[in-house]
Amino acid sequence: MKNVNKYYSIIISIILLFYCSNTFAVEVRGKAVETYKGAYSKKKVNEKIQIAKDKACKNAFKKYVQNLEASKRTIFISIQDQIYNNLNEYLICETVVHEPDLSDKKERKKIKATKQIMVVMRADIDETRLDIEINKSSKVFDSTSVEKSKLAMIFFSRTVVSQREYDAKVTEVTQKTKGVDADEQETDTGVSSETTETSSTTTGGSKVKKANIVKYKVDDNDTTKLEAGMKQIFTTARFEPSSGRRAVRKNWRKFKKEIVESLESGGGFPEEVQWDIEDILMEKRYNYVVFAIFDVGVSELAANANDLVNVSLTIAEITRLGDGDPVSLGTIGGVQGRGEGSDAEMAKSNAINNAAEKTAKELVALINSKGIN
Repeated sequence: MKNVNKYYSIIISIILLFYCSNTFAVEVRGKAVETYKGAYSKKKVNEKIQIAKDKACKNAFKKYVQNLEASKRTIFISIQDQIYNNLNEYLICETVVHEPDLSDKKERKKIKATKQIMVVMRADIDETRLDIEINKSSKVFDSTSVEKSKLAMIFFSRTVVSQREYDAKVTEVTQKTKGVDADEQETDTGVSSETTETSSTTTGGSKVKKANIVKYKVDDNDTTKLEAGMKQIFTTARFEPSSGRRAVRKNWRKFKKEIVESLESGGGFPEEVQWDIEDILMEKRYNYVVFAIFDVGVSELAANANDLVNVSLTIAEITRLGDGDPVSLGTIGGVQGRGEGSDAEMAKSNAINNAAEKTAKELVALINSKGIN
């Protein structure tokens, strides 16, 4: 009887161990294709097969990440370097679904013709382990609805309306030489003489090249579109976003005038205006504020005859507000948004929305990477 109970306990333990180790494993298939140069050799192809296996495993993991819910994926972006540098800790990838059979003549002939090797691998993703890393990196993700962080948005877009370029002063000097032969009687030899003519041409208007002057036009209508594009991303990441304009509405007319004048002259947010806005937001117990400037391109014609507009983030700065002085968490820039539409206005709206969403994701990742919220 004791032996029966012993064997029974062992079987149950094995079942439990198997169950626990696989319950949270997610199977994903990944594919990779490698090419080789030169003549076919078995050694060369086997080396490429091994490289393709490693890449297929990584491809499987990337496919898994693409299917994460938005908030988790945003947090993952902030720690992805750490994950990919230790990828073997988060998956087991040893099962080959497909690889070339080099003993098959037809397979070898195909490889020789295409110089390509395709491999498919099955990866078992340790979802629990990955969730632990994601949750450790974001208190925002774990917070309850009562604990959501208040975030104010101060966004502007501008479009180039004129640009004046200056060239440096350049002087080109041209010399022409004329030769004249004179036959003098007192000698038997001729005397040759030369004269040189010099002319100069000056272009440009300054000894030192002046900076180009660019004039912009700020469009108030774009602010609402930018806020709408970001709001969903911030909300999903468990922030409580709201319009910064409304939060500082008593002083907004004055602030806006100074901001617009600076932006339309090619500048940024006036520093003192930014400080005043931060002080008001701190009094209203906001946790963060984002100041962002977007540049809107001129409408172009796409290949399908639709209007095409590009919008780029010039700069976005996120600042943490608290009981002490505000602390800048960092800036981002260079985010591109592209939009098409049946007319220029629709294309612009779509481009603004795309740029705003991408910017919001990067800002959330920036906050989460600090691990302080």
